[in-house]
Amino acid sequence: MDAAPSTTLVAIRLDTNERLSSNDLPPDVLRALSEARLLRCPHCQGLLTFKAGTVRVHHFAHLNLTACASADHEPETDAHRQGKLRLFQQFRVGASFAALEQHLPITDQRADAFVQFDTQRYALEFQQANNTAEHWLERHHLYRQQNIADVWFLGKIRYQEHTSTAAISSFDPLPVPRDVFGAVSGAFRMREMEKAMLSLNPQLRYLDPDTGEVTLLLMRDLHGNTLRAYRYQFPLTACELRLGDLYTPLEPLLDDFYAYHNRRKER
Repeated sequence: MDAAPSTTLVAIRLDTNERLSSNDLPPDVLRALSEARLLRCPHCQGLLTFKAGTVRVHHFAHLNLTACASADHEPETDAHRQGKLRLFQQFRVGASFAALEQHLPITDQRADAFVQFDTQRYALEFQQANNTAEHWLERHHLYRQQNIADVWFLGKIRYQEHTSTAAISSFDPLPVPRDVFGAVSGAFRMREMEKAMLSLNPQLRYLDPDTGEVTLLLMRDLHGNTLRAYRYQFPLTACELRLGDLYTPLEPLLDDFYAYHNRRKER
């Protein structure tokens, strides 16, 4: 098990046994609860202190580093906190259950955000740090074994253009949307984790945690560490969760692309 994360966006309020996120109450109230030592980590039960500022995302920090219940986390940065908070705020609307940093005992995983609509459960992950392909695939399969749809967003920091982008040529053979959502084509650098994701889904989604803009790469082909792809951009607020996956505003335009992609896989 890895070392415990030093920060979290959630806490248990000891006087009410209520689960709080770091933006549920005014900062002065959370600060008073912190000073009264009434905030504990929901994962390791360690005491927490409230951290607030004009620039940083409000969060809780462990007073002492302890071993939390879940090993699946990445080092906390303000960008990572902001990203998972955006996902939680966007997709919690209308959910029958929603939680930040939800620990799932059966798989011993901690989802950045977790939402449930009727019987459909979603784990929302904002991935900035690098992982091996094997580790990502293990996490993905653990979620799916429990009938949890895992929806992954990569941090914009992982987005790397290999060549300059350009408008999609009218001679391009693939049936992809043109002239919508800033459509361009280009080549992009991939790491092993991204290649594992592409082996299961011809899309990669990047989230800018500051602006809430989603950058979507639609795969044309992958050679070594270079992905040739089509890039589209739209706000996270234009996306929703449907039928066990992320439904973007591009989705209604992709029927021909998916048919083409599936024919290529069958060859």
